[in-house]
Amino acid sequence: MQRILYTGGSLLLIGLLIIFATYDPSKYSFFPKCPFHSIFGIDCPGCGSQRAIHALLTGNIALAINYNLLMVLCIPLLFVHLVFKLMSFWLKRDMSFDLLYYPATPKVFLIVVVVFWIARNIPHYPFSYLAA
Repeated sequence: MQRILYTGGSLLLIGLLIIFATYDPSKYSFFPKCPFHSIFGIDCPGCGSQRAIHALLTGNIALAINYNLLMVLCIPLLFVHLVFKLMSFWLKRDMSFDLLYYPATPKVFLIVVVVFWIARNIPHYPFSYLAA
């Protein structure tokens, strides 16, 4: 059962990456819009992530950073985590990436997200560069 979940999840991720690489979220309406931004008119920490993923997949790192710096900085950690999880599963050995399982990690990440959220909504230089 677990093998099916990992395989299905991997195929789903590959499919989503193909969609994001092929279609620009700013030009196609089938991509969901941020409900927080629609209701309150300010950027949430995730605003611009879809456009940033598209920019990264098409090789435009500077544009991706402009859309959502936090997401671009988190992708390498998530990628390493995913690789270690898949290797642990397929090789049947524990290959945990300990940094993500450190007890303080969720607290530190929450603080970083809240600070990013506040900073990207300050309409003055240099914080205006963080806006989506």
